[in-house]
Amino acid sequence: LNWTENAQTMFEEGLKVTPAAFRGVGRKSLLKGLTSIVGEGGDVHEDDVVRAIRDFTPKPFVAMGLKAVEPHRTTVAPTDV
Repeated sequence: LNWTENAQTMFEEGLKVTPAAFRGVGRKSLLKGLTSIVGEGGDVHEDDVVRAIRDFTPKPFVAMGLKAVEPHRTTVAPTDV
């Protein structure tokens, strides 16, 4: 994956709020999700990280993940995400 904007920092910050016991599984799940969104070797944008958190994170942890990544966003969030 080719990280653009502040996407990699957002990805890492989103994982930090995942309980330690699930962090490895969470990382693999989000990476798999990002690959399905942008394709193998595709460009990962900040919005893609937000989408991956929404779509591939267990529901109890979505709000925490989104809250963790928002302060690291450098682009304006689209209204339809």
